Amino acid sequence: MVGVRKAIVLLILGFFFSQLSMVALLGPSETFGLYMGLSLCYGVAFFGLAAEWFWARWFAMGIGNFGSVFLLLMLQMGFEPILLFFGGTHALVALMLMGEGMASRYEYSEYTKERWNFQDESLVLMRRAFKSAGSTFPLLVMYLFAPKPEALTFAMLGMAAMAAFGLARGKTWGLLPLVGISAACLAHGLFGEFAPALPFTSSPWTPATPLPSDALAFGAALVGLVPLSFAPAVRAWLAPSPQTQRRRA
Repeated sequence: MVGVRKAIVLLILGFFFSQLSMVALLGPSETFGLYMGLSLCYGVAFFGLAAEWFWARWFAMGIGNFGSVFLLLMLQMGFEPILLFFGGTHALVALMLMGEGMASRYEYSEYTKERWNFQDESLVLMRRAFKSAGSTFPLLVMYLFAPKPEALTFAMLGMAAMAAFGLARGKTWGLLPLVGISAACLAHGLFGEFAPALPFTSSPWTPATPLPSDALAFGAALVGLVPLSFAPAVRAWLAPSPQTQRRRA
């Protein structure tokens, strides 16, 4: 059943990747960056899951958690078939990727053990980080490309590039730009002024579902959970070794 579950997840991710890509290419130019960024999130999850990269299951589960939140909108807006479809399919992604059988194809596979030789503590930290990334990157894309002052947009894009470079190189300072992005999103959501963001357009492929700009900012601010998940590792790295403590004594 693991293969069937994986096929269902790939079908859902591929559908949203192609849908969002078409909306980006055929829709108005003002929304090109928004939809292309969202399609890239789904594309990365699709490609990584199909290639059975060890982190792909966590990232795809984060994408599923992101979309599942849209089910809560029906509590305020009432029953909407398109919200039920969007949130339900994402909840299905998260559910289908659970279980030890699915984990044995990714982070606990023989190839991962031979290639990376991760410790259990490292896997726990990376699982939290990649799930948070999958949940918050789509929100961050929405927030970055919503109408707002261009200076703030370029500053946040620069911090995102610095964070990606630093984390890819395994540098501790790569967590600091993520903290800056989280703080900027939260501050702008509380005190900034910009038009309500539209994560969907009224095109034939997507529903018209406006989200409040302040709520979108709060959601994007959750990217700050990524550096928090590394706090135990950073604290252990900063703690002096026994040899250093003896020399100080």
